[in-house]
Formats: sequence, structure tokens, C-alpha cells
Amino acid sequence: MTNREKIEFLYKEDGIRDKQFLNTLIHDDFRLEWDSSSGNSILDKNFILNLSEVINTNYEISYFEISHLIEENNQIVVKYNHKVATIENPKEIMLIAKVVAIWSFQEGKIMDGYLISKPN
Repeated sequence: MTNREKIEFLYKEDGIRDKQFLNTLIHDDFRLEWDSSSGNSILDKNFILNLSEVINTNYEISYFEISHLIEENNQIVVKYNHKVATIENPKEIMLIAKVVAIWSFQEGKIMDGYLISKPN
């Protein structure tokens, strides 16, 4: 699988809910810098694996509407809207965040990322 195909699987095929896939996709020394409404955070691989569990537990539906996916060398930039439906109300789809992510690959794994998100 190419780096682009891995990112497409992550976002388009619900790879964010697949901890086994995430474990193989993300390098053990992974580092994510996330600028959000609550400030700047530096996060690791375990955060992403735990986030997968949170999404599985709290949302009946979780998907990403990708508007841009750009690849250059070993980096991929993705701009998307994250939409969900809660377990309590699975028929109501809500936009929860607008996001731009930059993923850097090394030897076929995501080594680091930068994410900026805005809640809706």
C-alpha cells in the first residue's frame, strides 16, 4: 500500500476505528502537534490508539468529508470535515470539526503529524 492509499484508508474506509491498522500505520516514535480550540498539544501513538477507542465507543457513525488530499515527497496534507452520529441519536449527523492535517512518512509509517482543528 502506498502512503496515499494508507491515508485514504484511514479517512475513507474508517481506518481510524481499526486499532490494528493504526498500530501498523503509526511509527512507535510518532509525535503529533495538535492546535485546537483548547490550545496546543504534543501527543504520541498511544493517544491515537486511545482516540480510536473513544470514537468506537461514542459514535455510531464517524466519517470524514475530504476536500483536499495533496501528496508531495513523504508528506500528505488532508483538509476535511469530521462528521459523526452519536449512539443515542444515530440518525442525526453532526459536523464536529473542520481539520487540516499534515502527515510525514518515514519507511512507510507516519512518523509525525501536525493537525489544526476548529470545532463547528
